Amino acid sequence: MKVRFPHRSHGGFTLIELIIVIAILATLASIAYPTYMSIQENASKTAAKKVCTDIVEGVTRFAQDYNGMMPYDANEAQPDAQDQIYLRTKAGEDARLIMVLTNREEDDADNRINTNRDTYLRSDEQEQPRDGLFIDANDGINFYDPWGQPYYLVLCEEEKGCIDPFTSKRLRGKKCLVYSLGADGEGAGNTEAATSRKGAKKGKNNTKNDTSAEAEAEAIEDNVYSWKNPK
Repeated sequence: MKVRFPHRSHGGFTLIELIIVIAILATLASIAYPTYMSIQENASKTAAKKVCTDIVEGVTRFAQDYNGMMPYDANEAQPDAQDQIYLRTKAGEDARLIMVLTNREEDDADNRINTNRDTYLRSDEQEQPRDGLFIDANDGINFYDPWGQPYYLVLCEEEKGCIDPFTSKRLRGKKCLVYSLGADGEGAGNTEAATSRKGAKKGKNNTKNDTSAEAEAEAIEDNVYSWKNPK
């Protein structure tokens, strides 16, 4: 007598099983993706802050080596009414500052600023316009933040220090300020949110005083990454 066993299919998952698996994977992805993006964004912020500090340190060391001279071509950058120089680390807009700091000037003895040929800012050349040194199609030297935006610099030779463009306060002893404006490239924050935070700290009676330029400055600085906050 032959014993017959039920036929078992080895054809794989059924349609319902596949739908369930796909639904589970989609749910896991929807949970993991925001966390991944948050980690990436925080890493970009940390990297931008470090580079801002590196640029300031490079400018400072250059000035120490050259008796207070700043590492830019004075013929390519004009100071404003407050004797401050505003530069972007983009070819044609940085007055050769990045070329000087990275020791990439042409070997022209009459035109070279970094005559000692020391390197004050180190960065590997990138294939994409982000995260450091990038040479464009016209051989222009650029230096970009993690979001593909140039860094912004304020230089001054006043002993009393430069004026912070976001708070309008003079920072004593600071002759070089460097900023990254974040993912949007604007550095604009949520003024209303900043006002609410400040009001919560000070109490309800002072909330009206927070709708001011000070609150707006704090909101902007929430989206600006600079040498001031290396954490």
